[in-house]
Amino acid sequence: MKSNWSEIERHWERLRDKSGFDLSIPCVVITQEVEVMETTLSGLSNHLKVSAAMSSPQVKRYLKLTNEIGAVNAMNSLLMDEDGGEEFALQWSEAKKDLEAGAIASVDDLVAAVETARKGFNTYPRKIMVVQVNQRDCDILLVAPPTDQWSNDLHP
Repeated sequence: MKSNWSEIERHWERLRDKSGFDLSIPCVVITQEVEVMETTLSGLSNHLKVSAAMSSPQVKRYLKLTNEIGAVNAMNSLLMDEDGGEEFALQWSEAKKDLEAGAIASVDDLVAAVETARKGFNTYPRKIMVVQVNQRDCDILLVAPPTDQWSNDLHP
């Protein structure tokens, strides 16, 4: 991240000067093309394709069951559920469409990103949230200015 600090620094300075945490604080998105863009927490969903269906209780239950009993058994179990099978089928279909259209995050992921940004805001020195967009997902990083010690360790 040191090599990109010069591109992130001005965004971090805006974060540093904020008096309180809210959804208007700046964060940085680095696209797959390595373009560095500033947005706000509330604007993050404009830069990430998000799937609401992936956050549905039915799909989350399916993903949990997949780890426990396997994908086929989990799918059969949820589809045969008299109370929620039809709803699961709709949500799963929507989630698959979202993923095929390039969704790389769920609504739950956005909420977790806001919590990560809050942690970075409440540390000293403040850390700006950087979202590195990958082909199928994204990495969430908290970044602070490089210290002299860190710089010296890299360049003796």
